[in-house]
Amino acid sequence: MAYNYLLFANPHGKNVTPEKIQKLRDIFSLGERKLRGKVVVTKNLSQLEKVIAEHKNAFLKYKEQGTTMVGIVGGDGTVMHTRTLVEKIWGYTPTYAFFPEGTMNNIHRAVGLGGPHSSVKLAKHIVDTARTDTLENYAVPFPSLDINGKKGFNVGFGLIPKLLWIYYGNGAKHYRELEEAMQHCPSGEYQAKYREITKKQEADLFDILSKERGVWGAAKTALRLLNGLRRHTEEEYLLHKPLSGEIIFDGQRQFFPQAPSGAYISCYDEVNLGLGPLNPKPALGARKEEGKFQVVVQYGNPFSIIPQLHKVIAGKKLSNAVYKYISSLELKEKFAQVDGEIIIEKGFTVRYDGKREIMALPVTA
Repeated sequence: MAYNYLLFANPHGKNVTPEKIQKLRDIFSLGERKLRGKVVVTKNLSQLEKVIAEHKNAFLKYKEQGTTMVGIVGGDGTVMHTRTLVEKIWGYTPTYAFFPEGTMNNIHRAVGLGGPHSSVKLAKHIVDTARTDTLENYAVPFPSLDINGKKGFNVGFGLIPKLLWIYYGNGAKHYRELEEAMQHCPSGEYQAKYREITKKQEADLFDILSKERGVWGAAKTALRLLNGLRRHTEEEYLLHKPLSGEIIFDGQRQFFPQAPSGAYISCYDEVNLGLGPLNPKPALGARKEEGKFQVVVQYGNPFSIIPQLHKVIAGKKLSNAVYKYISSLELKEKFAQVDGEIIIEKGFTVRYDGKREIMALPVTA
């Protein structure tokens, strides 16, 4: 059977429910004359990969007409994993529709999606559009990154994944245990070892924090994160250890006033970390230069960012950081945060990866 759309739903997404999935099925069934496809629920990455491979040829009839769309129901991590597999297995990039139903929905926010009922509104907009026009005429071109073959929009090194490690409720003891384990296992087993060790975590803070709402929720989230930082200062190497090896921008080795402690790259300006109404802007002007991404490298004492948090909230530059627009970055770090998930490899290369067409709601929606 030939399809021109598929929706992949992650049933483990924070806000994904059987009722919401059925609602999306019902809405898309209304556009069956123009939209031919289905909603697929995949329980894990292995099943997702299998389903994507099985449907590789289903789009061939519509591909040349430019009317193929892949919908992804979940959060930032689900989007990253699904896009990576689709583009690797199919060999081309369809138009995307991201339905914000995960814990972190930053890419959705960047294209104007967010708040209650966004998924339903987007689904209805797609069906209405397909009746009279091609979907691509209503899509937003958005820059993308390639991170060691993974297709993402946001990546951090050094201090960034370490803070995420704390945010997930993991301890410094387990971080050291993971570092030691990585010295004795092949790089292909890093991610499995990470999952094994994080099962021993002190508490699932990430799940607790993600359920908080409003100003009070933001306050509790901040207090818990700061408490995690306080706990980890006993293990200075965890946060103070500088980035490993050389840092290469566009093929050129870089030098900094002090040892770099973190590097951050994003295709969008604003992020939401579960802090309620507070949305830091660490990469203001992220899409300012065509064909390049912005990298922010912080150097010196990582805790110097604390008295500068007001700058991050306001979208102002940090005093101990370098801001540059480049098209590729190389470094030997083993830990990275990619769209809210910790990825472990021998080293990383980040490249500007062109633009993707992403469906967005009209301004009046």
